[in-house]
Amino acid sequence: MRVQYPIPMAYLPLGVIGDEWIRRIGWSLGPLYSGDMRKLLILNFTLCLLLLPVSAQKQGPESQVKQFLAKFIRAFDDLDWEQFRQSFSDDATVFYPRSVPERANGRAEFEKHFKVVVEQIRAGRTNPPFMDIQPHDMKMQMYSDVAIVSFHLDDRPGFVNRRTIVLRNTSHGWKIIHLHASEVPIGR
Repeated sequence: MRVQYPIPMAYLPLGVIGDEWIRRIGWSLGPLYSGDMRKLLILNFTLCLLLLPVSAQKQGPESQVKQFLAKFIRAFDDLDWEQFRQSFSDDATVFYPRSVPERANGRAEFEKHFKVVVEQIRAGRTNPPFMDIQPHDMKMQMYSDVAIVSFHLDDRPGFVNRRTIVLRNTSHGWKIIHLHASEVPIGR
């Protein structure tokens, strides 16, 4: 004789809901979940599972920007060139903190300088991460499909390094449309 345990739907493994699975393991949903009620619960549970990916895509813009920035910073830390370069819009502009006084306009210009920066940071090493970028005092301002993010870095002794990143939400997700990097000497 089988022992029958009424079990709540939440304890059933994802994607394996149904009478056949329940029969195989010898459990029963019991009289509480019988007939049409059982079918209704299974249908509801299946619909919830199908809608999960949709709700995950519906996260708010601020959350999306934070996720984008984490990916961007990780790509820069690891000098993952492809991931890093894909973070920028083709028409992005960049101000660098040192050595390049002019604004870089568009992909060809900003990639040319960033390739040099990447090789300087890599310095012959092969195993990431090559940096540990730790933004602090971050401020995020959201304006419809545009986000402005500013923060400080403590990556050069004697200087406060400031960064402002302007992002736009495109059909390909959030992209950097402007990056402004500057540094100010700390008073001695």
